[in-house]
This record gives sequence, structure tokens and C-alpha cells, in this order.
Amino acid sequence: MKILVLCVDRDDDIGVKTGIKAPLVGREDNLAAATKLGLADPEDSDVNALLSAVSTYDSLVKEGQDAEIATICGDVRVGPTSDLILTQQLDQVLEEVRPDRVFLVSDGAEDEAFAPIVGSRIRVDHVRRVYVRQTPTAESLYYSLGRQLKNPKVRRKIVAPLGFVLLLFGAIWLAVPNAAPALVLILAGLYLLMISLPFQSVGDVFDKAGRLYARIRDSVASGDLSIFFNVSALILILVGIFFGADSAGRTLEPSYVVRFLTFALNSVWF
Repeated sequence: MKILVLCVDRDDDIGVKTGIKAPLVGREDNLAAATKLGLADPEDSDVNALLSAVSTYDSLVKEGQDAEIATICGDVRVGPTSDLILTQQLDQVLEEVRPDRVFLVSDGAEDEAFAPIVGSRIRVDHVRRVYVRQTPTAESLYYSLGRQLKNPKVRRKIVAPLGFVLLLFGAIWLAVPNAAPALVLILAGLYLLMISLPFQSVGDVFDKAGRLYARIRDSVASGDLSIFFNVSALILILVGIFFGADSAGRTLEPSYVVRFLTFALNSVWF
């Protein structure tokens, strides 16, 4: 019975930061990749995932198990593009190693989203998520927050949506007499969008919008229902925000706290 210790890097941090091409098969190649990635970015969690995979492989070999280790990498465009690349590399590794089962190692839920595809091709006996133990002080927490805001993935998935919500919320609040809070929210939303979406020019905005439209069109053509649910959820959120803002605007109480609670209660209830 041969066991494959498989490390998955769905967004290809390894390739982007080191230039190493996946798949990586064998202990030496994986350890070399971990070392090179650690030197390029010591704080990348994929370093720990690679070292954990090597450690798991060593433990299996020490126990007398027939084992091999491999790492597959996707693409920075996480989704269909990265999963297609991962699938091709997975098939290549399975053809080369010919294992009977897999121990899957990852550094988070994003990589583990690929686990069902692995399970559709071979038996997965173990999944290990690698955590980095930390006890941050207030200073280190401030530093970590600033570092994460420079991460393109964090800006795209967290900061940009937050900026959009603040911008929309502020625009709706312009309908009420006291426009100052709305203007502050709009400016805050514009600022967050500017730092999270690095548009170089107006043409760049239209170019990105065109590519987004093409992705939506391809998803619909391929029968992917996720776009339908995403659009439906967005519509419900927008209607809920509008309903909450309308209720807050009708409130006779001048207190901003009461108005905000009215907005939150009615928008969430909707």
C-alpha cells in the first residue's frame, strides 16, 4: 500500500514567489521549495504547509510505510482556472507515483476546497490543516493588520467589498437631511476602493469590467449556478440596505445611535 503525502497550493504562492514550477515530486524537491519560499517570504503560511508535508512523509517512512511526497500548485486566479491546473498536475502525479491513498496537507480552507476533486480520483485517508501558533501583542497585531492590508487577496476579498458597502450605504444616507455622516462614509468607501483596486487609468477600469463580464458569461455558458446565487444574494443585500436606510430616514428620533440601530434591525430583518 503506497501513500502519497500531497501538499496543495491553490493560489500558487510557491510559483509566484520562487519561480519554481509544479508539480514537485520527492522529498528533496519539496524541501528545497520550502527553503526557497521561506527565504523569499518567511511569513508565508505555505512554508509551514510544505515543511509539515515533509515531516509527515518522514514519519511514514520511519514507520516503514511505502510513501512519496508531492506538491501541486494552481494559479493566482483562484477558481476554475487554478482548479483546472491543479487537476492536470494531480493526474500527472498520480500517473507517476501510482499511490493507493492520499494524505492531504494544506494551510487553510481555500486549499482544502480542492479536496473533493482529489477524493474523486483517489482515496483520501487524512486531511491536515497547518496552523501557525502565535500570541500577538497589540504592537504585533497592528503590524500584522498593516501587512495583511498589503496582501492583494485580502484587499480583493475583504477591503474592496467593505469599501463598496460603505460607499453604497453612504449614498443612500444622502437622502436624509443630515448628509455629513453620508459624506464621511462615501469618502471612506472611495478610499478603501482606491487602495484595494489598483486601477491605473479609466481605460483600466473598463478593461477589468470587460474581463469580469467575460467571466460571468463563461460561467453562465458552462452551467455554473454560483453566479446566479451570487447575484441573487447581492440583490437581497442591496434591497435590505435600502429598506433599512428608508426605515432609519423615517425615524423621528434625532439620535444617530437610534437611527443606526433602526437601520441595522430593519435591513437584517429583511
